Amino acid sequence: MVYYVVTNWFPGSSSDEVAKVYLEERKKYPRDKSLLKVVAECIRSDEKGIKTMGVSEVKEGRLQEALKRQQEILTMYRNIDGYTSTLEVWWNPAEALGMIGMKAPE
Repeated sequence: MVYYVVTNWFPGSSSDEVAKVYLEERKKYPRDKSLLKVVAECIRSDEKGIKTMGVSEVKEGRLQEALKRQQEILTMYRNIDGYTSTLEVWWNPAEALGMIGMKAPE
């Protein structure tokens, strides 16, 4: 199973603009359950600003398509002052071991 994790950071002063773009994003890119399953969406704030994290399980054979779509989404936020993000791919232990020719214990 492959997951991608998106982490976003932005200052509290940009939160209204981020929220506006988020609502636009959800209209332009509705959830595609044939592409991925959202596992978790989290948000927190502290004295440095706001941090969000989303974890999605990518459907078999759809990683490239999912990453392309997510990158298109992230570009919608590119002009927001102080906004940064990361997009990471994670594998479960069985797949990671398979990449090095080993099998996970049952």
